[in-house]
Amino acid sequence: MLCRWEHGPTRPGLDYIHALDFYAQRYSHYPPRALAAEVSRCRSLLIGHGDTNTEARHIIGWLSALLGNLAHHTDDSAGALIHLSTAARIGTEIGHAHLTGWSLGAQSMVAHARHRPTQALDLADQAAQHAHTPLHRAQITAWCRLRPLAALGRTEELATATTQARHHMDAAQERPGRFGFDQAEFHLHLAEAHLSAGNPAAAAAHAQTSLAHKRAGSPGWAAATVVHARAHAAQRQGQDAVAVASSALEAIPAGQLRATTRGRLTALVRDLEGYHPAQGLRAMVHEHGQA
Repeated sequence: MLCRWEHGPTRPGLDYIHALDFYAQRYSHYPPRALAAEVSRCRSLLIGHGDTNTEARHIIGWLSALLGNLAHHTDDSAGALIHLSTAARIGTEIGHAHLTGWSLGAQSMVAHARHRPTQALDLADQAAQHAHTPLHRAQITAWCRLRPLAALGRTEELATATTQARHHMDAAQERPGRFGFDQAEFHLHLAEAHLSAGNPAAAAAHAQTSLAHKRAGSPGWAAATVVHARAHAAQRQGQDAVAVASSALEAIPAGQLRATTRGRLTALVRDLEGYHPAQGLRAMVHEHGQA
């Protein structure tokens, strides 16, 4: 990877900007733990270099946001919240709305993963105050509102938020990379919201749309594949659910499976309990979890 200096870079501003861009654009190309170690080392080098100007703090903030997201993807919710809170604080201090809003939105997703939908919605309200473009508004609505509203059974608000998210996404230009947002991620969150709201047919359709935008074998592809499998399970199509989920596990090396997708697989096994044998799938999920 990029951040390999032994005594600090010779041109800190440009070198660290290049490193940050590299990590953001290649986020899905590396196992989360390996990338986290590299990003942490890069941030430590920059802090050790002693720069306190706005540019340096901007880069430190985004590196902290990356570390928070990586912690979320390695099932370290406490670490995720520490890093993301740091990133949001830096964003506020330097007046960078995107960094602040993105970090608050990511905290909302962590809260949802911890089964705290009300807290997730509170953080969504805070993040929305910093979303000033159609893409950012679509991202915050899809990330932070759809699934918590579905989990709380607030169907009318969910329908309104879905309409708003579609409106913003239609008006937006996609941006690649970890700090951007695209149709694949948008439809993944729509799929999970519909699944939680008890509409598996719509969930399956959105999962398929997400899959159509992703490279086979990528982390986003794996997530959408498992959501598609859960939609099959919700429609009592157990054999199809197991086959689809198994295809994801066979395509993704154990060390590269994100904790968020492993959580979806664990939920799928629970979905299947009582009407379809899933011992083989349970064993595969356990094996990946031990890596």
